[in-house]
Amino acid sequence: MLFPFPFLLVPCTFLPVPFSIQSIRIYLPKKISNMVKRFLIFILILSLASCSLFSQETQKPATIEKPQLSLSGYVKADAIFDSRQIVEAREGFLLLYPKNHQYDKFGNDLNENGSFNQYAMTARLTLKATGPDILGAKAFALIESDFTGASNSENNSLRLRHAYFKLTWPSVSLLAGQYWHPLDIPEMLPSVLSLNTGTPFRSFSRQPQARVDAKLWKLNFVLAATSQRDYINTGPSGQSYNYLRNSIIPNLFAQVNYSDDILFAGFGIDYKRLTPRLVTDSLVKANEHLECFSGIVFFKAKLKLITFKAQASIGQALNDHLMLGGYGVTGIDTLTDRRTYKPLNYFSGWIGANTNGPRLQFALFAGYSKGFGSKAQMISSNLVYARDPDIEYTYRISPMVTYIAGKFSIISEIEITTAAYGKPDGKYRVKDSSEVGNLRATVAGVYNF
Repeated sequence: MLFPFPFLLVPCTFLPVPFSIQSIRIYLPKKISNMVKRFLIFILILSLASCSLFSQETQKPATIEKPQLSLSGYVKADAIFDSRQIVEAREGFLLLYPKNHQYDKFGNDLNENGSFNQYAMTARLTLKATGPDILGAKAFALIESDFTGASNSENNSLRLRHAYFKLTWPSVSLLAGQYWHPLDIPEMLPSVLSLNTGTPFRSFSRQPQARVDAKLWKLNFVLAATSQRDYINTGPSGQSYNYLRNSIIPNLFAQVNYSDDILFAGFGIDYKRLTPRLVTDSLVKANEHLECFSGIVFFKAKLKLITFKAQASIGQALNDHLMLGGYGVTGIDTLTDRRTYKPLNYFSGWIGANTNGPRLQFALFAGYSKGFGSKAQMISSNLVYARDPDIEYTYRISPMVTYIAGKFSIISEIEITTAAYGKPDGKYRVKDSSEVGNLRATVAGVYNF
């Protein structure tokens, strides 16, 4: 067996007199101090102990507990029909609302034409890892992906949905990585087939974050700090995560919820600081910031035969959540070109219900969103950075039927979505609006594994 620390034997080769193991005495020249002698004795004892431990380890190797891995997911094939051209993402698979009227010189509506499409890019893979315990906490990690890509140009490409680890103690848990933004509450996901999961009436955003949950009785307190990656705000430089990044302060969120065997309810507050520009158009350092606040309340009741859900929010600059919202310039310094900004205010709400049958299930979703403009006058429509700020309100009614046969399901859904387009005034309160509607029919087959 090799000595684990061979270099420790080197000093002993220069000793004028051999040492005695029994008495642990070393004879050295007098010029070497007692402190050095004690240090060499300590090194000798440490070497012998290390050799003994090394011998024991080689005889009985320690067993290392490995995480337990599991792979799951589904394959999903969808076919969709729209009665009109729509505002969308992912080749129309993610529907927001119908496009406004756009007439040619003969009075024909260019957006009146319908469309049909099929896709399988939402097929999903999920890898989970459980254990061993870390620092007394139950350890869990997850990586999840699908094939919808990060943008329309990358459809059918593998993309990251979720990637996080979670440590859970008896009353506290820590999550870090990419997961649903805290405004997206997993327990409150509506029962819909559409890829939009109820957008733009509820948040749709996955972001890198650090999140702490603390439980007290049946209450859960949530604190989170998030950044932006795939879901971003709009500003003077187009869509970019730099507006939040350059603000230094992360997107902050706090929530309190109550849960038992039947009820789940709570409220949350979201704070976001945006920095539209670091430098003005005249190359002067800018000190431009925008404060945005949003609030949410939610309720869920799971009964034996049916589940009810309801949620409402008041939001500012939530266009990074695929919702209506944004901000605009309300003042310009003529000397430096530095600007002040104000957010647009929106109300959004939805209700949903679904039966809990083992084989045949029915669901209904209804959502509504309305804009209330800003508290200050906007300088120009060209300096408003928002998602379709000429929409006064939009709403949707969506019934769905699901047939379940073990791991396989057949789902059919109708979405009737209406948007009222009009003319914004100086504070971007939309007037003289007229409704535009779209009917979407979707049929899908899903195999879970």
